[in-house]
Amino acid sequence: MKQTLFLFFFGFALIGCTPLTMDRAEFIDYSVIRYEDADFSAIKKFNPVIGDFEQFLFFLDQSQTFRIAAISYPTVDPNGKPIEASGLVFHPKNKKSRGVIDFLPTAHLDKDGGGTDEMYAVEGLLILLGYTVIVPDLIGSGISKESPIPFLMFENTGRVAYDMRRAAAQYLWDEFKYQIPAETIIMGVSLGGSAGLATLHYYETHHANTVKVTETYISGGAYDLPAAFAAFAQTGFSEYPAVPFSVLAFNHYYNLHLDFANVFAGELLANYPEWFSGDIKSSEIMKLLGTDLHAYMHEDFFKPVKEQNQDLQRLYAHLVENSVPEGWCPKSPILMAHAQVDTYVPTANAEAAVKRMRRAGANISFSLYPGDHLSVCDHFFLRAILRYL
Repeated sequence: MKQTLFLFFFGFALIGCTPLTMDRAEFIDYSVIRYEDADFSAIKKFNPVIGDFEQFLFFLDQSQTFRIAAISYPTVDPNGKPIEASGLVFHPKNKKSRGVIDFLPTAHLDKDGGGTDEMYAVEGLLILLGYTVIVPDLIGSGISKESPIPFLMFENTGRVAYDMRRAAAQYLWDEFKYQIPAETIIMGVSLGGSAGLATLHYYETHHANTVKVTETYISGGAYDLPAAFAAFAQTGFSEYPAVPFSVLAFNHYYNLHLDFANVFAGELLANYPEWFSGDIKSSEIMKLLGTDLHAYMHEDFFKPVKEQNQDLQRLYAHLVENSVPEGWCPKSPILMAHAQVDTYVPTANAEAAVKRMRRAGANISFSLYPGDHLSVCDHFFLRAILRYL
C-alpha cells in the first residue's frame, strides 16, 4: 500500500514538473514565404542596435545556429474581414530552445517596412540567446502591406498576434517536431510596447487556458490613448506622426466618416491622403509636418474634450475603447520602462496606464530612464539580453 501511494505521488510530481504545451487543437495552417539558415556571424545583420552592446558579445553562445522563416497565415482585420498576414519565426537549430518569446514589432508606417521584408528584424535578436522568437508583422506590413495599419487598435492587435502564434506553432511542429510550450514571454518596444500590452490583454482575456504569460517586458508604448492625446494637446509638440496616423486608422476601420476640416489644419488637411498613403517614410512625413501640432491639428484638438467639435468627440470615444488598461487587471507581472522626456510617445500616458493597472491590483515594475524615446528604445535590447541570458 505504501509503495502504491509512493508511486502515485511520485508520478503526480513528475506530471506537475512537465512543461505545459500549447494545445495542438489551436494550431492553424500557414505558408512558408521564404527561409534562411544562419549562425552567429549573422549578428551584424540585426542592425540598428547591435553596436550598442558589441562589448557584451562574449556573453552569447557563438556556436548558435538558427533558422529564420517568413510565414503567412489567415487572420482578420478590425472589422472581422478575413485577411492574410505574415511574420517571422526564429528557431535554434543546433540547440534546444530555451522557450518562446512573442516579440511585437516596432512601427513601420511605410509599405516597405516590416519584419518579413527585412528577415533580420531586430525583434528576433534574442534568437542569439537560444530562444524561439515569434514576430508578427501585424496588419498593414509584410504581406498585408496594401491594407491600412490598424494603428493602436488593441483588440485586433492581440488577435493577429495570437493567430501568428498558432501558425508558428504548426510550422515549428512540422519543421522541427518542436512542441511549442504554453508559457511565453511577451516583449515589445515603442509601438511594439503598445502591441505587447495589447497582446497580454488578449491572451489573458481570451486564451488563458492555452497561453501562460510568465512576464511582459515593454518600453516606450502608447497604452492609455486619452492620456496620450491629452499630453500631445498640452505640449503641442511631437517628433512622430502618431496623432494623424491614428486618426486616419480609426476613421478607416470604424467607418467614422470624419470631416477632416474639423480635425486637421494647414498643409496636412490638404495633403493627408498622399502623405499617409504608405509610400512615404515617417521621417519624411515629419519633415513635411514639422513638430508643432498647432500647425497641422484643428484648434479644437487643444481644447478640453467637452469643448471639442463633434468629429473630435466621436474620435475620442474610440480612444477610450482602445485604451488597453480600461477595465482590466493583468494577472502576470509586467516590466515597463519609458523615457523621462519622450517626444514620440508621451511619458504621461505610461504613468497613467501604470497608475490605473496598479489601482486594479496589477504587479507592475515601472522605470523612467534618462534620454529620449530613441535612446531608451535602443537600450531596451541591451537590458533584454542581460535579463534573459
